[in-house]
Amino acid sequence: MNKLFGYILPVSFLIVTLLIAGFTRPSYSFAGDSIAKVLRSVFWIESGFKKQGIHYPAKAIDPEYKHFYFKHSYNLQIDQEGSLIAPFPFLNTVLITPFIQLNWPEGIVYLGAVLFWLYSFLIYRVTKKWWVFLFILLFTPLLQHFLAFSDIALASFFLTFFLVTYFKEPRFHFITATAVLFTILALFLRTEILLLFVLLVIIHLFSIFNNRIGVYRKKWHSKRILLIVLAIFVFVGLNYFLYDSILGPRFDNNKTGIFRFEMDVIQKWKSLLLWGNSRVGLFGYSPWLLVFIVIFMFFHSQKRKTIARNLFYVWILIVCLVSILSPNDSNIDWGTRYYSCFSLFPILLLSNFKWKRLVGRNKYILILFLGVGLLYSVYINSKVWKEMKNISVQIEELVMKLNLDAPDYYIVEDPSIANSLGIMHVRTHVFYGNPIEVVESLGAALKGKRVRFLLFPLAKLAVETEPFWGKITANQSCVFSPVKLRKTVMFSALCKID
Repeated sequence: MNKLFGYILPVSFLIVTLLIAGFTRPSYSFAGDSIAKVLRSVFWIESGFKKQGIHYPAKAIDPEYKHFYFKHSYNLQIDQEGSLIAPFPFLNTVLITPFIQLNWPEGIVYLGAVLFWLYSFLIYRVTKKWWVFLFILLFTPLLQHFLAFSDIALASFFLTFFLVTYFKEPRFHFITATAVLFTILALFLRTEILLLFVLLVIIHLFSIFNNRIGVYRKKWHSKRILLIVLAIFVFVGLNYFLYDSILGPRFDNNKTGIFRFEMDVIQKWKSLLLWGNSRVGLFGYSPWLLVFIVIFMFFHSQKRKTIARNLFYVWILIVCLVSILSPNDSNIDWGTRYYSCFSLFPILLLSNFKWKRLVGRNKYILILFLGVGLLYSVYINSKVWKEMKNISVQIEELVMKLNLDAPDYYIVEDPSIANSLGIMHVRTHVFYGNPIEVVESLGAALKGKRVRFLLFPLAKLAVETEPFWGKITANQSCVFSPVKLRKTVMFSALCKID
């Protein structure tokens, strides 16, 4: 019966994970980072897999990308060949391009769901605890991060595979080689993983120079240092060879934000760890972690050094370093993604926690707070899943209504509207900026074309009597028809430019 349960449980969890992914309407879930990654894959495909950049359908009209939303959104630079230097790891592009080539971009979301299942399954195999599946799903923000950020999904799985084999005897065989390969790939996907490896090397060096351990233990630590150093050496060497930068373009694009210690830095830490700036932070998603930290530090005392204690302090230090060095506080997407790759540590610690060491009244008080924190995490996660679906539904609704009378070009002024066009950015000419400036800049190219202007109602030009509309068309022939969505209304003007 136990063996049958061991098969049924993982399969059931996979089905649940895929159902939740489908619930979020992945076909229209692309906005912000996710659509920018798709555009990079499209560019790579259309260049015959020879060049890197970001696809811009209107490049022939706007070769300097003056009115390309993603150039302004990420403050991108143009290379010597006239292509935009993309802000994301090229490895991520390579791994998701097959889905774009198959014309199945939503497959990237389902890939994140499968990787989430594999990630959970690895932890289940290590802990042998059936509840691990439910715990990771309900009480952490990992699923939404895996679905929304393909680089995090891939890097977290690769790093976890490496770590679960890391403490085994490192004989060089297929599993070891695969683990080292995966950790190199993880480094290219998420540079913050380098912080963990630096800390692990320091811990191993400290242990080697500790005279109280024997020769066998010193060899044990030396072999693990060798594995990490090998991965770092390959990562640094390839980055220097390919990009003339030891940490790669991802670090170079973000280093201004990483070393930004201005007056708002406290607000940044607050929003990353707790809440603020229009989103929830790490402990805002999972407040039970705060209770667990208190329990582990003050009510789970250990007289001698253990792997569990070392992992706990490594995780705490990683959280502190990531909070300090993260390039921004991510007001648009979830800043907690910066911690996702390291979620293995608190989950393993919780699964091996000795609850019998809690005695007396403190036990029941702490368990009560822990239970409240866990229930709150369920509430937040369910709310986020619904919000992910609502965003996709709104994008789908907008795209469907716009396609009923598709113009030649779109001009949008607000970044929220530009994001809401989602997958339309792949084939549609979308110009971003002040409508007056866009028309003046691209006037000759727009003549004779049907252009739809999308604005929010409070925008300066969102009035039918605005003189601008009479200037750009003959006989004031603009058609004003507001785009009514479930939660908002957009001002729309469809004009034939003269």
